[in-house]
Amino acid sequence: MLAHIPVALGIQLACWLIGRALKATNKAAIWIGCFAAAAVCIMREITQREYQWIEAFGHGRRANMPGYAGLEVWQWNTHSLSETAMAIAASLLVAIAVSRYAP
Repeated sequence: MLAHIPVALGIQLACWLIGRALKATNKAAIWIGCFAAAAVCIMREITQREYQWIEAFGHGRRANMPGYAGLEVWQWNTHSLSETAMAIAASLLVAIAVSRYAP
């Protein structure tokens, strides 16, 4: 259930290091990393929902799927919602901690 958290934190920390290498402030770099981590986790779940839709309603063809099918968050299962929320929360906590305590 917690598989997204290490991925999100890895992306966030990689962005933080890249930002620092490019002379961005700690605060800017860690929040850009937080955004990137959240975007990756959300996009993965959108893609998963698209594949579920294609299997259930699209007769195995992506062309049969409407463009908004993956964006129907209310159709995501509980696991997808909780996994994504936990990863975003972990990234937010790291960003808040770094913003508050790092110079």
